[in-house]
Amino acid sequence: MAALPGSTMPPASVQGLLDLLDEAKGSVHVLGPPEEVRAAWRRLIHAVRSGGHVPKGWHLVHRGRNTGDLVIELRRGRHPSKQYQPANPSSVPVPELLVDPHPVVNRLREQPSRLPESEENRSRTLLVLQALCLEAGKRQWAVRFGTDSLLSVVVDEQLLEVRVREEKGARWTLRLVLTVTDADGGVAEWKDYARKRLEDELPAILGDLRQRGQRLRDRREAAARAEQTRLQQERHRVLTAHRDQILRQQVAAWLLAEDIRSYCADLVTAGPRIDDPWLAWAHTYADDLDPLADPPGVPSDPPPSAAVSTPRQQHVERTAFAPPPYQPWHPNRRWYHG
Repeated sequence: MAALPGSTMPPASVQGLLDLLDEAKGSVHVLGPPEEVRAAWRRLIHAVRSGGHVPKGWHLVHRGRNTGDLVIELRRGRHPSKQYQPANPSSVPVPELLVDPHPVVNRLREQPSRLPESEENRSRTLLVLQALCLEAGKRQWAVRFGTDSLLSVVVDEQLLEVRVREEKGARWTLRLVLTVTDADGGVAEWKDYARKRLEDELPAILGDLRQRGQRLRDRREAAARAEQTRLQQERHRVLTAHRDQILRQQVAAWLLAEDIRSYCADLVTAGPRIDDPWLAWAHTYADDLDPLADPPGVPSDPPPSAAVSTPRQQHVERTAFAPPPYQPWHPNRRWYHG
Protein backbone atom coordinates (compact mmCIF):
# COMPACT_ATOMS: atom_id res chain seq x y z
CA MET A 1 0.00 0.00 0.00
CA ALA A 2 1.20 3.51 -0.84
CA ALA A 3 0.07 6.49 1.26
CA LEU A 4 0.31 9.83 -0.54
CA PRO A 5 -0.09 13.38 0.84
CA GLY A 6 -3.39 15.04 0.08
CA SER A 7 -1.77 17.53 -2.28
CA THR A 8 -0.46 14.78 -4.56
CA MET A 9 -1.95 15.07 -8.05
CA PRO A 10 -2.69 11.84 -9.96
CA PRO A 11 -0.38 10.51 -12.68
CA ALA A 12 -0.65 12.17 -16.06
CA SER A 13 -1.89 9.03 -17.86
CA VAL A 14 -3.95 5.89 -17.38
CA GLN A 15 -0.86 3.76 -17.65
CA GLY A 16 0.77 5.88 -14.93
CA LEU A 17 -2.05 5.01 -12.50
CA LEU A 18 -1.80 1.29 -13.35
CA ASP A 19 1.97 1.42 -12.79
CA LEU A 20 1.45 3.21 -9.46
CA LEU A 21 -1.03 0.56 -8.31
CA ASP A 22 1.36 -2.18 -9.39
CA GLU A 23 4.19 -0.63 -7.40
CA ALA A 24 1.91 -0.15 -4.37
CA LYS A 25 0.74 -3.79 -4.54
CA GLY A 26 -2.75 -2.80 -5.63
CA SER A 27 -3.67 -0.10 -3.08
CA VAL A 28 -3.10 3.67 -3.09
CA HIS A 29 -4.27 6.02 -0.29
CA VAL A 30 -4.44 9.78 -0.85
CA LEU A 31 -4.79 11.36 2.61
CA GLY A 32 -7.63 13.90 2.80
CA PRO A 33 -7.13 15.51 -0.62
CA PRO A 34 -8.74 18.90 -1.33
CA GLU A 35 -11.67 18.90 -3.75
CA GLU A 36 -9.69 19.87 -6.87
CA VAL A 37 -7.16 17.07 -6.24
CA ARG A 38 -9.92 14.56 -5.43
CA ALA A 39 -11.75 15.49 -8.64
CA ALA A 40 -8.57 14.97 -10.70
CA TRP A 41 -8.14 11.46 -9.23
CA ARG A 42 -11.81 10.68 -9.95
CA ARG A 43 -11.41 11.73 -13.58
CA LEU A 44 -8.44 9.43 -14.01
CA ILE A 45 -10.29 6.52 -12.36
CA HIS A 46 -13.21 7.12 -14.71
CA ALA A 47 -10.84 7.11 -17.71
CA VAL A 48 -9.41 3.74 -16.63
CA ARG A 49 -12.83 2.16 -16.25
CA SER A 50 -14.64 3.65 -19.24
CA GLY A 51 -11.69 3.05 -21.54
CA GLY A 52 -11.51 -0.66 -20.74
CA HIS A 53 -7.99 -0.37 -19.27
CA VAL A 54 -8.66 -2.52 -16.20
CA PRO A 55 -6.54 -5.68 -16.67
CA LYS A 56 -8.44 -8.84 -17.49
CA GLY A 57 -9.32 -10.78 -14.37
CA TRP A 58 -9.16 -7.68 -12.16
CA HIS A 59 -11.53 -4.90 -11.12
CA LEU A 60 -10.93 -1.36 -9.83
CA VAL A 61 -12.71 0.05 -6.76
CA HIS A 62 -12.33 3.24 -4.79
CA ARG A 63 -13.66 4.81 -1.60
CA GLY A 64 -13.80 8.40 -0.42
CA ARG A 65 -15.41 9.87 -3.49
CA ASN A 66 -16.48 13.06 -1.73
CA THR A 67 -14.90 13.15 1.74
CA GLY A 68 -12.11 11.59 3.79
CA ASP A 69 -9.13 9.67 2.44
CA LEU A 70 -9.31 8.55 -1.17
CA VAL A 71 -8.55 4.84 -1.40
CA ILE A 72 -7.96 3.23 -4.81
CA GLU A 73 -7.62 -0.54 -5.09
CA LEU A 74 -7.03 -2.97 -7.92
CA ARG A 75 -8.52 -6.31 -6.92
CA ARG A 76 -8.37 -9.75 -8.51
CA GLY A 77 -11.55 -11.29 -9.89
CA ARG A 78 -14.73 -10.02 -11.52
CA HIS A 79 -16.56 -7.04 -10.10
CA PRO A 80 -19.89 -8.16 -8.56
CA SER A 81 -21.93 -5.63 -10.53
CA LYS A 82 -20.16 -6.37 -13.84
CA GLN A 83 -20.18 -2.65 -14.55
CA TYR A 84 -16.78 -2.65 -16.15
CA GLN A 85 -17.43 -5.25 -18.80
CA PRO A 86 -17.74 -3.97 -22.38
CA ALA A 87 -21.23 -2.59 -22.93
CA ASN A 88 -23.70 -4.14 -25.30
CA PRO A 89 -23.65 -2.16 -28.58
CA SER A 90 -27.38 -1.48 -28.20
CA SER A 91 -27.02 -0.12 -24.66
CA VAL A 92 -26.39 3.46 -23.59
CA PRO A 93 -23.31 3.93 -21.40
CA VAL A 94 -24.02 5.35 -17.94
CA PRO A 95 -21.03 6.99 -16.25
CA GLU A 96 -19.88 5.64 -12.92
CA LEU A 97 -18.71 9.06 -11.78
CA LEU A 98 -20.27 12.44 -12.39
CA VAL A 99 -17.34 14.04 -14.20
CA ASP A 100 -17.91 17.28 -16.14
CA PRO A 101 -21.69 17.10 -15.67
CA HIS A 102 -24.12 18.62 -18.13
CA PRO A 103 -25.17 22.13 -16.99
CA VAL A 104 -28.72 20.94 -16.28
CA VAL A 105 -27.44 17.98 -14.24
CA ASN A 106 -25.04 20.27 -12.41
CA ARG A 107 -27.93 22.53 -11.38
CA LEU A 108 -29.89 19.52 -10.17
CA ARG A 109 -26.90 18.38 -8.13
CA GLU A 110 -27.01 21.73 -6.35
CA GLN A 111 -30.72 21.21 -5.53
CA PRO A 112 -30.81 17.81 -3.78
CA SER A 113 -34.34 18.45 -2.47
CA ARG A 114 -35.63 17.87 -6.01
CA LEU A 115 -33.98 14.46 -6.23
CA PRO A 116 -34.89 11.13 -4.56
CA GLU A 117 -34.31 11.09 -0.82
CA SER A 118 -32.05 8.04 -0.57
CA GLU A 119 -28.41 8.79 -1.24
CA GLU A 120 -27.94 5.81 -3.57
CA ASN A 121 -30.93 6.67 -5.76
CA ARG A 122 -30.04 10.36 -5.74
CA SER A 123 -26.61 9.51 -7.14
CA ARG A 124 -28.11 7.05 -9.67
CA THR A 125 -30.60 9.68 -10.80
CA LEU A 126 -27.85 12.16 -11.58
CA LEU A 127 -25.84 9.54 -13.49
CA VAL A 128 -28.88 8.38 -15.50
CA LEU A 129 -29.79 11.97 -16.36
CA GLN A 130 -26.18 12.69 -17.30
CA ALA A 131 -26.25 9.77 -19.76
CA LEU A 132 -29.61 10.96 -21.07
CA CYS A 133 -28.30 14.50 -21.62
CA LEU A 134 -25.18 13.27 -23.41
CA GLU A 135 -27.20 11.06 -25.75
CA ALA A 136 -29.70 13.89 -26.37
CA GLY A 137 -26.79 16.13 -27.37
CA LYS A 138 -25.60 13.54 -29.89
CA ARG A 139 -29.06 13.63 -31.46
CA GLN A 140 -29.11 17.45 -31.55
CA TRP A 141 -31.91 17.60 -28.98
CA ALA A 142 -31.96 20.57 -26.64
CA VAL A 143 -32.05 19.88 -22.89
CA ARG A 144 -33.51 22.45 -20.51
CA PHE A 145 -33.72 22.76 -16.77
CA GLY A 146 -37.21 21.79 -15.65
CA THR A 147 -39.60 23.73 -13.44
CA ASP A 148 -42.19 21.11 -12.53
CA SER A 149 -40.00 18.32 -13.91
CA LEU A 150 -36.30 17.63 -13.43
CA LEU A 151 -35.50 18.47 -17.05
CA SER A 152 -37.12 18.90 -20.46
CA VAL A 153 -35.93 17.47 -23.78
CA VAL A 154 -36.89 19.29 -26.99
CA VAL A 155 -37.40 16.78 -29.81
CA ASP A 156 -38.61 18.10 -33.19
CA GLU A 157 -39.51 21.38 -31.44
CA GLN A 158 -41.75 19.46 -29.00
CA LEU A 159 -41.17 19.82 -25.25
CA LEU A 160 -41.04 16.51 -23.35
CA GLU A 161 -40.83 16.50 -19.54
CA VAL A 162 -38.65 14.00 -17.67
CA ARG A 163 -39.29 13.19 -14.01
CA VAL A 164 -37.58 10.69 -11.69
CA ARG A 165 -38.91 9.46 -8.35
CA GLU A 166 -38.34 6.53 -6.04
CA GLU A 167 -41.09 4.25 -4.80
CA LYS A 168 -41.54 1.29 -2.49
CA GLY A 169 -42.72 -2.10 -3.63
CA ALA A 170 -43.35 -5.55 -2.30
CA ARG A 171 -39.94 -6.76 -3.50
CA TRP A 172 -38.20 -3.41 -3.38
CA THR A 173 -37.06 -1.22 -0.55
CA LEU A 174 -36.75 1.75 -2.89
CA ARG A 175 -36.65 1.67 -6.67
CA LEU A 176 -36.28 4.37 -9.30
CA VAL A 177 -39.12 5.31 -11.65
CA LEU A 178 -38.56 7.57 -14.68
CA THR A 179 -41.57 9.21 -16.36
CA VAL A 180 -41.82 11.04 -19.70
CA THR A 181 -44.84 13.27 -20.34
CA ASP A 182 -45.77 15.40 -23.35
CA ALA A 183 -47.93 18.45 -23.98
CA ASP A 184 -50.88 16.29 -25.06
CA GLY A 185 -50.95 14.46 -21.74
CA GLY A 186 -49.24 11.30 -22.98
CA VAL A 187 -47.23 9.44 -20.32
CA ALA A 188 -44.62 6.68 -20.49
CA GLU A 189 -42.93 5.10 -17.47
CA TRP A 190 -39.91 2.87 -16.78
CA LYS A 191 -38.93 1.25 -13.46
CA ASP A 192 -36.27 -0.83 -11.75
CA TYR A 193 -36.99 -4.55 -11.86
CA ALA A 194 -35.24 -7.56 -10.42
CA ARG A 195 -33.50 -8.43 -13.68
CA LYS A 196 -33.46 -5.05 -15.34
CA ARG A 197 -32.47 -1.74 -13.83
CA LEU A 198 -33.52 1.70 -14.99
CA GLU A 199 -30.08 2.23 -16.51
CA ASP A 200 -30.79 -0.62 -18.94
CA GLU A 201 -33.94 1.14 -20.14
CA LEU A 202 -32.15 4.18 -21.58
CA PRO A 203 -32.30 2.94 -25.21
CA ALA A 204 -36.06 2.46 -24.85
CA ILE A 205 -36.41 5.88 -23.18
CA LEU A 206 -34.50 7.60 -25.97
CA GLY A 207 -36.54 5.76 -28.59
CA ASP A 208 -39.76 6.87 -26.92
CA LEU A 209 -38.55 10.49 -26.83
CA ARG A 210 -37.81 10.39 -30.56
CA GLN A 211 -41.14 8.76 -31.51
CA ARG A 212 -43.14 10.96 -29.15
CA GLY A 213 -41.52 14.12 -30.53
CA GLN A 214 -42.19 13.07 -34.13
CA ARG A 215 -45.79 12.12 -33.32
CA LEU A 216 -46.45 15.45 -31.62
CA ARG A 217 -44.84 17.34 -34.50
CA ASP A 218 -47.02 15.47 -37.03
CA ARG A 219 -50.12 16.29 -34.98
CA ARG A 220 -49.18 19.96 -34.76
CA GLU A 221 -48.51 20.16 -38.49
CA ALA A 222 -51.81 18.40 -39.30
CA ALA A 223 -53.67 20.78 -36.99
CA ALA A 224 -51.94 23.76 -38.60
CA ARG A 225 -52.91 22.54 -42.08
CA ALA A 226 -56.51 22.02 -40.98
CA GLU A 227 -56.62 25.50 -39.49
CA GLN A 228 -55.16 26.98 -42.68
CA THR A 229 -57.85 25.21 -44.73
CA ARG A 230 -60.54 26.46 -42.37
CA LEU A 231 -59.26 30.04 -42.64
CA GLN A 232 -59.21 29.79 -46.45
CA GLN A 233 -62.78 28.51 -46.49
CA GLU A 234 -63.82 31.25 -44.07
CA ARG A 235 -62.15 33.86 -46.25
CA HIS A 236 -63.92 32.48 -49.30
CA ARG A 237 -67.27 32.75 -47.53
CA VAL A 238 -66.49 36.34 -46.50
CA LEU A 239 -65.50 37.25 -50.06
CA THR A 240 -68.61 35.61 -51.53
CA ALA A 241 -70.92 37.35 -49.05
CA HIS A 242 -69.20 40.69 -49.72
CA ARG A 243 -69.53 40.38 -53.51
CA ASP A 244 -73.10 39.08 -53.20
CA GLN A 245 -74.04 42.19 -51.27
CA ILE A 246 -72.43 44.55 -53.80
CA LEU A 247 -73.96 42.69 -56.74
CA ARG A 248 -77.41 42.90 -55.19
CA GLN A 249 -76.93 46.63 -54.69
CA GLN A 250 -75.95 47.08 -58.33
CA VAL A 251 -78.88 44.98 -59.60
CA ALA A 252 -81.28 46.86 -57.33
CA ALA A 253 -79.95 50.21 -58.61
CA TRP A 254 -80.23 49.03 -62.23
CA LEU A 255 -83.81 47.80 -61.72
CA LEU A 256 -84.78 51.05 -60.01
CA ALA A 257 -83.28 53.08 -62.89
CA GLU A 258 -85.23 50.99 -65.44
CA ASP A 259 -88.43 51.34 -63.40
CA ILE A 260 -87.97 55.10 -63.22
CA ARG A 261 -87.52 55.38 -66.99
CA SER A 262 -90.58 53.19 -67.58
CA TYR A 263 -92.59 55.23 -65.09
CA CYS A 264 -91.54 58.47 -66.81
CA ALA A 265 -92.72 57.08 -70.17
CA ASP A 266 -96.07 56.20 -68.63
CA LEU A 267 -96.30 59.71 -67.14
CA VAL A 268 -95.82 61.27 -70.58
CA THR A 269 -98.61 59.07 -71.87
CA ALA A 270 -100.78 60.17 -68.94
CA GLY A 271 -100.42 63.90 -69.54
CA PRO A 272 -97.19 65.71 -68.55
CA ARG A 273 -95.01 67.14 -71.36
CA ILE A 274 -91.82 65.29 -72.13
CA ASP A 275 -89.79 68.41 -71.16
CA ASP A 276 -91.50 68.66 -67.76
CA PRO A 277 -88.90 69.61 -65.07
CA TRP A 278 -89.91 66.67 -62.87
CA LEU A 279 -89.45 64.21 -65.71
CA ALA A 280 -86.09 65.76 -66.59
CA TRP A 281 -84.90 65.37 -63.03
CA ALA A 282 -86.19 61.80 -62.85
CA HIS A 283 -84.33 60.85 -66.02
CA THR A 284 -81.13 62.42 -64.66
CA TYR A 285 -81.57 60.59 -61.36
CA ALA A 286 -82.11 57.30 -63.19
CA ASP A 287 -78.92 57.84 -65.17
CA ASP A 288 -77.05 58.49 -61.93
CA LEU A 289 -78.41 55.28 -60.40
CA ASP A 290 -77.81 53.05 -63.42
CA PRO A 291 -74.51 51.12 -63.00
CA LEU A 292 -74.48 50.47 -66.75
CA ALA A 293 -73.76 54.16 -67.34
CA ASP A 294 -70.30 53.52 -65.86
CA PRO A 295 -69.87 49.72 -65.76
CA PRO A 296 -68.18 48.69 -62.49
CA GLY A 297 -65.30 46.24 -62.31
CA VAL A 298 -64.53 43.59 -59.72
CA PRO A 299 -65.12 45.13 -56.27
CA SER A 300 -62.23 45.43 -53.85
CA ASP A 301 -61.91 42.61 -51.30
CA PRO A 302 -63.16 43.11 -47.75
CA PRO A 303 -60.56 43.67 -45.01
CA PRO A 304 -58.95 40.49 -43.56
CA SER A 305 -60.72 41.07 -40.24
CA ALA A 306 -64.18 40.97 -41.84
CA ALA A 307 -66.43 38.20 -40.58
CA VAL A 308 -68.94 36.13 -42.47
CA SER A 309 -72.53 37.35 -42.02
CA THR A 310 -75.12 34.89 -40.83
CA PRO A 311 -78.09 34.20 -43.15
CA ARG A 312 -80.25 36.42 -40.95
CA GLN A 313 -77.69 39.26 -41.12
CA GLN A 314 -77.43 38.88 -44.89
CA HIS A 315 -81.22 39.15 -45.19
CA VAL A 316 -81.23 42.34 -43.13
CA GLU A 317 -78.36 43.81 -45.17
CA ARG A 318 -80.05 42.97 -48.48
CA THR A 319 -83.34 44.47 -47.29
CA ALA A 320 -81.57 47.67 -46.28
CA PHE A 321 -80.26 48.15 -49.83
CA ALA A 322 -83.43 47.08 -51.64
CA PRO A 323 -85.53 49.86 -53.21
CA PRO A 324 -88.75 50.79 -51.40
CA PRO A 325 -91.86 49.07 -52.74
CA TYR A 326 -93.75 51.09 -55.31
CA GLN A 327 -97.25 52.27 -54.61
CA PRO A 328 -99.59 52.22 -57.64
CA TRP A 329 -100.33 55.45 -59.49
CA HIS A 330 -103.58 57.02 -58.30
CA PRO A 331 -105.95 58.20 -61.08
CA ASN A 332 -107.06 61.22 -59.02
CA ARG A 333 -103.52 62.60 -59.06
CA ARG A 334 -101.30 63.58 -61.96
CA TRP A 335 -98.55 61.48 -60.46
CA TYR A 336 -97.68 59.90 -57.16
CA HIS A 337 -95.70 61.88 -54.64
CA GLY A 338 -94.08 59.21 -52.36
